[in-house]
Amino acid sequence: MKEFGSDFHYIAPTGVSNTLQDFFPSANYYADGRQALIDLYRSQGWQRFWVPEYFCYDVIESLKEAGLELVFYTDYPDYHDDSKTIEAIQRKGHFRPTDAILRVNYFGMRSYCSTDKLMVPVVEDHTHDLISGWAINSHADWCIASLRKSLPIPEGGMLWSPVGLELPMAPAVSEENEKIAATRWEAMRLKARYLAGEEVEKVAFRAGFVDTEEYFDRADVCALDVESQKFLQLFDIRDWYKRKWENWELLRDIKKDGVRVLRPENRGCCPFSLILVFTTGEERDRVRKALIEKQIYPAILWNVPEVTEGEVFKMSRGILSIHCDARYTKEDILQMKSIIESTL
Repeated sequence: MKEFGSDFHYIAPTGVSNTLQDFFPSANYYADGRQALIDLYRSQGWQRFWVPEYFCYDVIESLKEAGLELVFYTDYPDYHDDSKTIEAIQRKGHFRPTDAILRVNYFGMRSYCSTDKLMVPVVEDHTHDLISGWAINSHADWCIASLRKSLPIPEGGMLWSPVGLELPMAPAVSEENEKIAATRWEAMRLKARYLAGEEVEKVAFRAGFVDTEEYFDRADVCALDVESQKFLQLFDIRDWYKRKWENWELLRDIKKDGVRVLRPENRGCCPFSLILVFTTGEERDRVRKALIEKQIYPAILWNVPEVTEGEVFKMSRGILSIHCDARYTKEDILQMKSIIESTL
């Protein structure tokens, strides 16, 4: 049965060039992205961390539990004044000597953002487009990314410094994490067999993903599992992104009153997914439910608290992310497009 979205199934890697390590040879690799951020914080001794209001609040809770005081500033997808907002914070003297700030490339839609005028350490989150023009040409102090969101591996995070600043000591391999990763690799293999039409019960692989997910909320800082490290050494990430862009291009002209497609700022961006923005949360929820019934599993990235700035909460209530990465062929994408258009 053809399904779209949710966790990756197993995909055999091809190629030994254009790997993630080729692009970022000096990076640290972690079990997940939040570990990279926490490890960096501990090494730098920051006391306050500025984060955009539109962000993953599970990660925010992890940062708070790690001891960071957080300060929020206005930024969200479709907001085009983030540089002016940050410069205004600096101009008004709100940054302290022990502060740092996080900037986010939402859904891989943003072009290069300069850090030249900022006098505070800058961390950029490139989870949604790992090899964008912004990520490759960044001049931030440090960059972080979660890998399992966009690559077919069961876990993963990374930390690097575009300007050559010292990184924390490379994390150690964890026996517990190796077991968790092995369970998730097996779930990916079972899902591949299920999608190929073999007699595999869906509950068999779903349990492997669901039962291990809470681990990432509590895990100590540790290295990316050994199998994922080997996988990345054989995975052509440039080809993966090229095919994802081609898939997104097939979907970009979807039109319907009350919904629009979020678009990248230029060709140097590669959209993370098809991002639909609805006028109301009620319509978004209706479409999401209907798509799930048709075996398309969208994500909501992210649910932000209602106390956030009005436009931030409105964007959160209206957004829907539909995977269109390179696990899908052109024929798959055209099938999914037809389903989406008939559902809107």
